[in-house]
Amino acid sequence: MLENKHKGMGGKLKMFFGSIEYFEKEITRFAKKERSVHLSREQVMEIYSEMKDELMNDFICDERIKKECIHNLNLASQRFLHKYQAV
Repeated sequence: MLENKHKGMGGKLKMFFGSIEYFEKEITRFAKKERSVHLSREQVMEIYSEMKDELMNDFICDERIKKECIHNLNLASQRFLHKYQAV
């Protein structure tokens, strides 16, 4: 997976493209862009669907990596729904 380095609070946070945390951040980024504090379940699922479609059709990589990314996207979506109790 690709590494994405961020500086914050005096240290480096390493986030890897395709990780669960990466996808959680992308969902949160979308919510901020839409100026939504809490996303509905339908909105989260819409974001999930769009991201999954991009991974399936636009992301060129080994099939094993693609499956791992989709699995992590699934987990991130579920975590997001439970963590923020989106309805």
